[in-house]
Amino acid sequence: MGPTPAMPPWGHVTQEAVQCIAQASARYQVPELLMHAVLRKEGGRMGQAVKNRNGTYDLGLAQINTSWVEHFGRYGVTRESLQTDTCTNLYASGYILRRNFNLKRNWTDAIIAYNIGPNQWTPNRYRIGVTYARDVIRYWHEFHDQVNSKALVSRPPVTASQSGSNPATRDG
Repeated sequence: MGPTPAMPPWGHVTQEAVQCIAQASARYQVPELLMHAVLRKEGGRMGQAVKNRNGTYDLGLAQINTSWVEHFGRYGVTRESLQTDTCTNLYASGYILRRNFNLKRNWTDAIIAYNIGPNQWTPNRYRIGVTYARDVIRYWHEFHDQVNSKALVSRPPVTASQSGSNPATRDG
């Protein structure tokens, strides 16, 4: 069955997308809620291709830039599948985030690189990337708060007799 998603679907994010995010998160070791935060910031839709000022396009839910098409093409992934296939798009997003993390060694810079690319960080482009990353990180924290508050509500209360015990050694 695979990993259980931490977040329920919302808006344009279908149950399929939630499952694919959980799977891509596990495969590429990218925080699942970070992937949700990127989607919230990007605001993409499956089938969508948004033209950028530089002539490239951003594709699908995670707005994968067409500059990645050649790279993913080496693995049999087409532009069309990045644009129209939910899981392909989300796996590509997870891959890009992990690759950026491996290059930059922290999630903040990986998020910046997701938006402006990993190289040629001019002061103006860097400012754009930092603004993007601030929004993504804010969403990421909001999602953590939502998940944690639901976990606290759904968790059974700890009784006084249980609070000092070690469940790993408890009999019965």
